[in-house]
Amino acid sequence: MDHHQGTTASYAPSSSPPPGIMSSSPVNGLLSPSRTSRRKEKRNPSVTPRRFGRFFTPRSSLSLSLPTSRRILGSLDSSAVNRQPLSPQSLFSDPLASDPISPSPTRRFANNDDDENDSRKRKWQNQEGSVTKRRGILANDMPPPPLNFPSQSSQVSQDADVSMSATPPIQDSQEDLADRRKATLSQFFKASRGGARSFKDKPIVDDSPAVSGISRASPTLEGYEPTPIRKFGNRGFEARLLNREHGFSSHTGRRHLTFPAADPRTETASFYSRSSDVHQVTAHDRQGNTIPFSLASCHNAPVTAIGDEEGFVRFFKTNMTNNPTEPKVDTHFKVHDNAIMDVAFSEDDMRLATACGDRTGKIVDTATQTVAVELNAGHWDSLRQISFQPGTSGGNTLATSDRAGRIQVWDLRCSSAPISNFSTRSPLGLAPRDSRLAPFSARTVNTLDNAHERTVQGNTSAASVTAIQWFPAGREHLLLSACEANASIKLWDTRYIKPRRQAEETPLAVTLEPATHAWRSYGITSLALSSDAARLYAVCKDSTVYAYSTAHLMLGHSPELVDGAAKRRPAGVEGLGPMYGFKHDQFRAQSFYVKCAIRPSRNSHSSELLAVGSSDSCAVLFPTDDRYLQAASAQRTHILESPAAATPSQSFSSSFSAAPTSSPIPIFRTGTPLIRGHSREVTTLSWAHDGKLVTASDDFVVRQWQQGDSNARHLRQVGEFGGERHMAGWADVAEDWDVEEDDE
Repeated sequence: MDHHQGTTASYAPSSSPPPGIMSSSPVNGLLSPSRTSRRKEKRNPSVTPRRFGRFFTPRSSLSLSLPTSRRILGSLDSSAVNRQPLSPQSLFSDPLASDPISPSPTRRFANNDDDENDSRKRKWQNQEGSVTKRRGILANDMPPPPLNFPSQSSQVSQDADVSMSATPPIQDSQEDLADRRKATLSQFFKASRGGARSFKDKPIVDDSPAVSGISRASPTLEGYEPTPIRKFGNRGFEARLLNREHGFSSHTGRRHLTFPAADPRTETASFYSRSSDVHQVTAHDRQGNTIPFSLASCHNAPVTAIGDEEGFVRFFKTNMTNNPTEPKVDTHFKVHDNAIMDVAFSEDDMRLATACGDRTGKIVDTATQTVAVELNAGHWDSLRQISFQPGTSGGNTLATSDRAGRIQVWDLRCSSAPISNFSTRSPLGLAPRDSRLAPFSARTVNTLDNAHERTVQGNTSAASVTAIQWFPAGREHLLLSACEANASIKLWDTRYIKPRRQAEETPLAVTLEPATHAWRSYGITSLALSSDAARLYAVCKDSTVYAYSTAHLMLGHSPELVDGAAKRRPAGVEGLGPMYGFKHDQFRAQSFYVKCAIRPSRNSHSSELLAVGSSDSCAVLFPTDDRYLQAASAQRTHILESPAAATPSQSFSSSFSAAPTSSPIPIFRTGTPLIRGHSREVTTLSWAHDGKLVTASDDFVVRQWQQGDSNARHLRQVGEFGGERHMAGWADVAEDWDVEEDDE
């Protein structure tokens, strides 16, 4: 046998494959099958039982056994074939592999033209001897280049092999390259144009060496946990729209770009207080100062009533003046002999109600500043709250609460009183009250005993009612109450009087306590209702302001909450707990004297603000608009919450730190503190009719706050030199808030 025949016979497939070889196909998938010594190729049967079953096997079951990567390019369309990436090995092996018309693995099953295949085999057979001697060209006994990217070690070894070789690899001549392109040109177009069609018509030959280089999935590592996809930081739609208008750029530290319209500080950063906006509450019967306990503002005049520890009432003027020597208080009169715990104005500002620690209440005629009515019967302990009923009562109905857990409803029309007992205002002018008349005693129309209770080690006792709040006109018969024992809020119908045979008082509904109070109960210090009566805000002793939905104070069918509802027997149904809460690092409620007040939406100030006192010597402002809450949520959507559960230590320490991360109640930190205005705990506050805020503190100071962008910015930037900050206060915001765009 000559050399040519020996070479030919060495590549001829045998009738029975040797052990270890699964198929008679050539090792190199890029070359044509070799010819036999009998000049006739012996092919495997086109259809076998295994291929027949695989052809009709559903794709879902077939995907369990096949690798995830696609094995044959013939199953792709022409555009997908043209997008196939080049293998990195082509840079170090065959220059034809990077050619756009290089032989494709799809040539294995495009065998419908035997004559054309025979001509290619003869042409490639003549080149086999030269191919095996070249370093850069693949031989028949060499595996095809793998399709996966090489690792770093293999890449380095290949680089070293190329660089350390003594002679450069021999490249194909232009004629050989042209011949190989012509031999595979028609096959390439058949694979790219009719590959999918031929794949449907003819079975696919399983060529394992062609897919031997495909990377397979690595085994799962022990203890491996995939990293969850986290959303990028987002300041909301308003910020993206604003940045788009300014060229899709991010300008950190600029006032109008970094802080878009949905930033809550746009509502609170302009508050400030001057050194002349202060009143020092001095004692009248002794030397020194006295503590202001309560505040209440008129609905139609720039006047705020102050109730102090000695039982005096002062009228604090909230109008602006440039004369620093003009006093803020020029009227005061004595009403009680004890501390005035709460004060309230009627809707027409003609009557002022006071609740005192001596277990009595009084109603003062504001025009003559004399006492007209005494509420001196029914309470067994010191009074905590007093409030006029809104609506058509005209200042004749009010409610009081005390430390013994009793709530009483008073109606002045049920008592025999002279017609001139109060001053009246008419188109002709003011008709003053006859000051020679003695105050008359009012009568109660409903009493709620043990409205709130606490149970300790099986012993039940009355709890102090620390907050009461009427519903607005239309539902003015509904009354909300809270106590010092827990964070449950009760809803009452004051028209329903308990029968004598009934042992306990029954409210319309009782809300659930927050889920974070499972280890300890916290009381409520104050209640405030929003302008549209859709939200109820409660200041809790865990240093959180909780927001409730008034529509969900009763679950199920609740016609009692409809305007003008008929009187029904209360059933004490269950109500939902808070929806969300407000927190701030400088807001702490360490005593039940910390109150809250809400500024209603009016023409002069369209936005609604919630002001809360704090034991950290400041007042904190929280905008209540939902758009600020949505913007705050969007900024934290990319932050993963800790899965750790709340522990008793976390619940007990929540008064001094953030709420547990496992709390189901969303907590928003959107508040702005008003700093440097007070040096001790800010207890009570009130909103004037023109949008000014009046705060009172245990440092014997009553101060008013107003809005002004330039003045607040000046106090934040002027510094301590020069004394301009002496006895002044301002809203504390970030340092870059006051930086203008032109300053950078």
